[in-house]
Amino acid sequence: MTTRRLTSAGAVVLLAATVACNPGAGKVAYVGAELFDGTGAPLILDAVIVVSNGHIEAIGPPDVVSVPRGAREVRVDGRWIIPGLIDAHVHIEPWTFDRFLAYGVTSVRDMGGAQSAAVAMRDESSLGGTLAPRMYISGAWIDGAPAQWENATEVRTPTEARQAIDQLLLIDAAQAKIYTKITRRLLRPLMDEAQTLNLPVAAHLGKVDAVSAVNLGVCCLEHMSGVVASASQEEARFAEAHDRFFTGWNLEERSWGRLDSASLHRTARALVEADARIIPTLVLHQAWSRLTDRAYIDQLDLSGVPDSIQQAWNIRDLIRRAGIRSEDFSAFRRSRGAQDRFVRLFHREGGLVAAGTDASNQLLAPGASLHDELVMLVDAGLSPRDALLAATANVARLLETDSIGTLRPGAVADFVILNGNPLEDIANTREIFMVVFKGTSYRPEEFREGWQ
Repeated sequence: MTTRRLTSAGAVVLLAATVACNPGAGKVAYVGAELFDGTGAPLILDAVIVVSNGHIEAIGPPDVVSVPRGAREVRVDGRWIIPGLIDAHVHIEPWTFDRFLAYGVTSVRDMGGAQSAAVAMRDESSLGGTLAPRMYISGAWIDGAPAQWENATEVRTPTEARQAIDQLLLIDAAQAKIYTKITRRLLRPLMDEAQTLNLPVAAHLGKVDAVSAVNLGVCCLEHMSGVVASASQEEARFAEAHDRFFTGWNLEERSWGRLDSASLHRTARALVEADARIIPTLVLHQAWSRLTDRAYIDQLDLSGVPDSIQQAWNIRDLIRRAGIRSEDFSAFRRSRGAQDRFVRLFHREGGLVAAGTDASNQLLAPGASLHDELVMLVDAGLSPRDALLAATANVARLLETDSIGTLRPGAVADFVILNGNPLEDIANTREIFMVVFKGTSYRPEEFREGWQ
């Protein structure tokens, strides 16, 4: 017995000595890059990031953070590191998982679809059963009757509106998503229940204008919906048009071009004062205005979209179903300047802008379209730094989480190593050298190998 006890004690001493001599065992240190940490702090030169067990253990300049003895050191000199990108508005499907990751999108805010499928995808991903971005799901979107799309939760009465919110709590939804046929009569009890249960509500508005919706408690305006109705002060006209989805959507897309700067500024200020957040999805508005523009489509990066999906998009049939005429496309394109102007005004007033895309709908490639959105945000008037924040820390604020969106001790080890400086040219977010996700590093080509 004495011998066994001595032997056991000796093993413990040996293990302790080994750990003391090799404190970096199992850890990885990324060394030498310039670091944008997503907090708004200045760039860190020659940064050191120590990763352990899927999280950031230490981060900072080399005179503050040293590489632990025994850690695997990865030199990334001459490169740039940003937090893992977050797409604030997607409709995720299994085929999109590796597409998002290949483009450095490590988290997504899923904004509605088949509820059981969304729950299954999120749970499988979080448990490590499949390699997929972190998912913050909405479950089924909530719509008035008759609901526009299948898989929606259709509500007719205030009681049903409250019950729809209660159901989302059962699946641990990150937010509720309400849709175009929700009226004020339904929105009031819905928001009352959501606020009681502390569940954020995002909206693709149709029958309620943006300022009214935000004053009732809606936190996020998807696609900048409802803004035109507020700015034009014609809520009733837009509400009636949204009896049919495409009729209402097309009216909004045409009407942006008729708004003057004063009405846009007034509406932006009112929304900021009410603490609204917007997800502009400029890339969606651009795609809608260019559905017949072959030159525009040919320059899109659709390399990650399977041929079967591109065929299913069926742009010609979409144009027919949406009832879009040739003169509508001209009006849509005229509206693009006003949409950009509103984003610029809202941002300058201090409003929170989050980058989202609506992938994987028509012409919106998962992953690739978020990089297009960043370019469009800069073209609209944001600085490259602010555009990066729109796809990182700002989305984390929407989701009320501090584990993603910024790089700091304790955060998850999701970051992207770039070959070019994104603060000099936002298009350099596409120049991906390596993606670190949950502490494991991947080259983009590793994801692309299985694409068809």
